[in-house]
Amino acid sequence: MAGALEVSQLTDGGESDLDVAIGAADKALRGGHSKPLGIEQAHAFDQALIDTDLDVNRLIEQLSRADATRNISFCFSGPSGTGKSALARHLAEVMGLPVIQKRASDLLSMFVGGSEKAIASAFSQARDEGAFLIFDEADSLLANRAFAARSWEVSQVNEMLTWMESHPLPFACTTNLADHLDPATRRRFTINAELRPLSAMQLGIAFRKFFEVGPPAALFDLEGLTPGDLAAIARRCCLLGEQDTSAILEALVDEAQTKENGGIRAGFRPTFEKSDWDTKR
Repeated sequence: MAGALEVSQLTDGGESDLDVAIGAADKALRGGHSKPLGIEQAHAFDQALIDTDLDVNRLIEQLSRADATRNISFCFSGPSGTGKSALARHLAEVMGLPVIQKRASDLLSMFVGGSEKAIASAFSQARDEGAFLIFDEADSLLANRAFAARSWEVSQVNEMLTWMESHPLPFACTTNLADHLDPATRRRFTINAELRPLSAMQLGIAFRKFFEVGPPAALFDLEGLTPGDLAAIARRCCLLGEQDTSAILEALVDEAQTKENGGIRAGFRPTFEKSDWDTKR
């Protein structure tokens, strides 16, 4: 900040010049990468679209207490788009903590010892800033050591496990591949929860949310879709100016058929009244 102010003063600039200088410093700290635009919107949390056995209401109630523990950790697994990172960010908000979010690409290094150093730095930064730390794609950082082919693959996991054991503040790991995690990771997490694709009822709620029209009956034949899938189709339809419900449904059918264990549901489909969706919303 001091450097940005100095640059602004030297160039006799105003507020806009200060913004440019701060942005350049921020980009430099990110290794030359800009902050992703709209990260808050991309990770918007909607509890009505979370399908998990975890009692989210009870968890939020406990974490919002003034005397809630800070020594807590989470592992959220499930298909891409189910809301794992969004849930973690919401828990941080409930606890009144800033978020530090790291992807595997932020931490993995081509140099021996580089990944371990980056992992240590992430935990240290979270401790210094009193932040809630989130690791996305955690399976890349905590892969099963039994299948490691190189020594650095083992030391990388060891580094993560050591910090996870001693870190005094909340952190969460998200993964699409929970079965790839090292078995030793499970006991490091206070809570392990799987997030699943949308249920039939949630599909109706999500369709109304993203497309602002009532869902077609054939929607409830689909399996494997996630909130992220509907959000992506909604962005595409907005870009193309597509408002036809049949075209939207066709896009969702195509998306569902690309999913493992997804596609068109066999047998009878459930029917819901408008009041059911409104109640769930």
